[in-house]
Amino acid sequence: MYLRILIVSSFMLLTVAIIAQPVIRTNENGEAIIVFPDGRTMSFSEYTAGGGADNNNDATDDANKYPVLDVEIAPLAGQIPITSEDLRRISERKTQLAQTAAQIANDRATQAKQQRTLLEDQYTKALEKNADEETIKSISKRLAAARKTEQETQQEAHLAIAEASNAEEITRRGTYVQDYIRQQELKEQQAKQYEDLKLTAASSYENLVLDDNYLPFAHTDEVILRPPTPECTTTFEGKDQQGRYRKDLKKQLLFTHTDDRLRPYLEEGREYLSCSGYFTQIGGFRYLTLEFTFAYPNAREAYGFIEKGSYLMVKMLNNQFITLFSGKMDRGTYDTKTELLTYSVHYPIDQAQLNLLSRSEVDQVVVSWSSGYEEYEVYELGFFINQIACLD
Repeated sequence: MYLRILIVSSFMLLTVAIIAQPVIRTNENGEAIIVFPDGRTMSFSEYTAGGGADNNNDATDDANKYPVLDVEIAPLAGQIPITSEDLRRISERKTQLAQTAAQIANDRATQAKQQRTLLEDQYTKALEKNADEETIKSISKRLAAARKTEQETQQEAHLAIAEASNAEEITRRGTYVQDYIRQQELKEQQAKQYEDLKLTAASSYENLVLDDNYLPFAHTDEVILRPPTPECTTTFEGKDQQGRYRKDLKKQLLFTHTDDRLRPYLEEGREYLSCSGYFTQIGGFRYLTLEFTFAYPNAREAYGFIEKGSYLMVKMLNNQFITLFSGKMDRGTYDTKTELLTYSVHYPIDQAQLNLLSRSEVDQVVVSWSSGYEEYEVYELGFFINQIACLD
């Protein structure tokens, strides 16, 4: 059973908009708009000024309508609705990523061709000058490797271009809703494979004998019930410039993510997206700060920005979840020296949510971008447990 916790005070309006119809969305200009069940839209300012759902102004024009298909799209956990417009934006992001991968693959193929041409020239000149056998043999080996690399990169480029073409076709034909539903059904089928899987308890390894003096699993139950206290490091603790008590914890990695379209073209060990975070306490308030860092500046074209009030859903291993909302908009900052694009987002969090996160590991987060949400697997399962323990 899911437990839904809503943030009040400054985020009450956003919360109500998310769990009920009409809902708040963002148009292509980054402006907040209201989307009604029939697809009509209205600017947020007009809606709050009293326009309401019955206002029959230009918002009823077909040009301002979101696509409303006669299909059921299951909401995310917490009853966060998914509209066809969300799926269109996600489809466009996938297309952008596929195009980026195709461009990278094409550049690699071009460079490989240039290298092969250069070595062929060197080989020809070496023969003309009657170079020694060792020199000719060395250039010949390099040329053979260059030809193989050129062939491989050309194949990669053809596959990447085909993938980009398929992604563009889904967006152009508007079949992204059906594609999304198929993907969700596939996830459900995969999840069912593990429902009846019997996992071996850690205690079954307690009697494993390595040598007479080494008993690594002797205290397994003790560690599970009473885990060791995490090492806590703060980057600041004391009074801030306004005289308030403040405590900033050290930033830790939460997850990394690389789109399958880009992974073949990244350097070994390099990730397209890395997310680190830390908790802050200012007076009686607590905040989670997440830094999303992309290895390519054109990620802004694919992902857009994180608007104020956008959600961050945190899913735990015990099947509970919490939903946080960003306190400000961030369009990302590009560092020309490191060539990294970074979004820094602050999420206010209340004590009830902290209590939930301190009791169970986290296995997934869902981030709402202006280009639609994206799910990320969390590998640092104890991130929240450790950070919250240090915060207290």
